[in-house]
Amino acid sequence: EHSASAPRVVVMAGGKLKKRADENATRVKLLHRALLGSTLLFVLLRLVLRRATAHLLIYALFAVTSAAAWFCYRSLAHIAAPTYDRDGVLVDAGADLSLGGTTSYYHDVIYVAVFLFVSTALVSDWLWLVALVVPAYATYALWAWVILPWIFTPTADEEEANRRMRESKEERKARERAERRAENRRRGRRM
Repeated sequence: EHSASAPRVVVMAGGKLKKRADENATRVKLLHRALLGSTLLFVLLRLVLRRATAHLLIYALFAVTSAAAWFCYRSLAHIAAPTYDRDGVLVDAGADLSLGGTTSYYHDVIYVAVFLFVSTALVSDWLWLVALVVPAYATYALWAWVILPWIFTPTADEEEANRRMRESKEERKARERAERRAENRRRGRRM
């Protein structure tokens, strides 16, 4: 049997879940509108009205950027989707889209794509160069957080040598005394 306080806990947790589900739905709807609007604007202005100046590179850049942005949008929509039980009760509100990590990078890709579609449709094709910000940041992150620590992580021997160099004179004398005592004990056991 359930205690009298159990439903209140469920209601409180359910309120937080409902709030997150609503926030996620609002965010996903906003991203969808921004991405769809900017995509339609680009297609209409750049690929339909000014199609004479659109060459293969423009189509390729649009296809790659569009694919990346829509992939990120669909991924965010999927992880933000709430889960309901058979009775229609909210069980899981989906991932919190305001947290950092991968969701933050997905948002960034969508924002860059929206900027590119609007700016290149209205201003200049030279603004496609802004798209280089994404691989540039990815390269920086890979270097700073993966490659650099992997290359410059000291081995156990190097770490021990560094530790010994940093220790004070008193610590070194104490360590050497302890090592001599341990060596004397080992010699005593062998005999």
